[in-house]
Amino acid sequence: MRHMADSPLIDPQPTTRLDRLVQAYSHAPYSAPFFTFLVLMALGNQFGPEYLHYTYAVRIFGSLAVALVFWKYYPPLGKVHWVPAIVVGLLVAWGWVEGHHWFTAQGWYHQPFADAKPADYYDPRKYVGEGIGLWWFLLIRIGGAATVVPIVEEVFWRAFILRALIDWDDFESVPLAKFTLFSFIACSLMSALEHPQWGVGILCWMVYNLLWYWKRSLLCLMVTHGITNLALYIYVFVYEDWVFWS
Repeated sequence: MRHMADSPLIDPQPTTRLDRLVQAYSHAPYSAPFFTFLVLMALGNQFGPEYLHYTYAVRIFGSLAVALVFWKYYPPLGKVHWVPAIVVGLLVAWGWVEGHHWFTAQGWYHQPFADAKPADYYDPRKYVGEGIGLWWFLLIRIGGAATVVPIVEEVFWRAFILRALIDWDDFESVPLAKFTLFSFIACSLMSALEHPQWGVGILCWMVYNLLWYWKRSLLCLMVTHGITNLALYIYVFVYEDWVFWS
């Protein structure tokens, strides 16, 4: 039985090509923005770091455009829940930095899953200077990471993958934030495929999943994720800890 409170409002009789696409491929609204982001990232990497301030903008605006196309098909976003969103977001950002440095000190990261060498770190000043170009890069990089990335990733991981791991063939019948031990662990481990700092990435996803089960709100997770990215990238720039931008 479909849980209507967790389902987007879609006309049962599709009237547009997009409606028919979503009816045939129900995962498309959730996966298309995420994979658009990944494909544009892979294409952008072919141009080298000197073009990152352009390719990252294409990645951000391209994936956002796809998400907006499918926006009406997403389930209700829920409430923000500001206090837990801010507290968890900042704690995860702190844990990402301190945890990664601790894991590195223990020698947990080995090739091919190791940090880039310092010579490969991305210092934006090296490529865009100190003027308006630097502030444009920071606006796109930090702003995109704090707004668009959380939308794309939370729709994919929390609203789709956690449910698909419970019932792949009919994930929409699974209530949002339904807990199973398998989906909780599997989703957290799968985050290692996306994050170079895989150790803290897994722990981060566990915390986000727990918050998701507690608040059952996509908007809360988007805001939490955005606060984490905002705090993390401000830290990276202020303290020039470029390992997180390599």
